[in-house]
Amino acid sequence: MHKIMYTILLLISTLAFCQENDDEISKSEVFENLMNLHKIASKEKHNIDYYSIQVYNGNYKDADSLFQYSKKLFSTDSIFLFYETPNYKVQVGKFWDKLKAQKKLRQIQKNFKSAFILKPKGI
Repeated sequence: MHKIMYTILLLISTLAFCQENDDEISKSEVFENLMNLHKIASKEKHNIDYYSIQVYNGNYKDADSLFQYSKKLFSTDSIFLFYETPNYKVQVGKFWDKLKAQKKLRQIQKNFKSAFILKPKGI
């Protein structure tokens, strides 16, 4: 008899204190604004927090030539040409995972022996 009473009390208390499925939070304008801010912050983090492979550092003429060559050679990757005083830099890819960058580096070093992985800051 006590077991039945305890079971009934447990069920009643569970039903009394359970939460209803209310979607008011996800519908609020404040929630939407917070989600948008989160998306923007995540995107900005990914623009800074990645690995890249540098294939050249030097004068503009050579950098531009290697940039065009790299675009053809690594057509599925992002290729970047940067100016950082006093040199131009050519970089391949944005890799969020260092292991993937290392794998790509082995491929790139077949054409660019001095290529190396770097982690740009705030590009």
